Amino acid sequence: MKINKIIFQKDYNQTKSLEQAGVEVATNAVRHAKALDLTITYIENGAVYEEQADGTVTLKKNSWKNRTPFVLTTGMILHAK
Repeated sequence: MKINKIIFQKDYNQTKSLEQAGVEVATNAVRHAKALDLTITYIENGAVYEEQADGTVTLKKNSWKNRTPFVLTTGMILHAK
């Protein structure tokens, strides 16, 4: 008796279409926000920026990626709450 195993493969076409949909939705959201004179908040190079309807950009939070990483070593005990 032969058993058929299910092989899971990445579905590249579905991933590509989801990425394209995300880009399209994001551009539409930015366009509508600008039309309604709303602020647009985005992350670029690890910093959070806020763009006003008139085009001025302000820095809200500086690079949060500069934190030192949490280093795990062999034998370390983690206490979770």
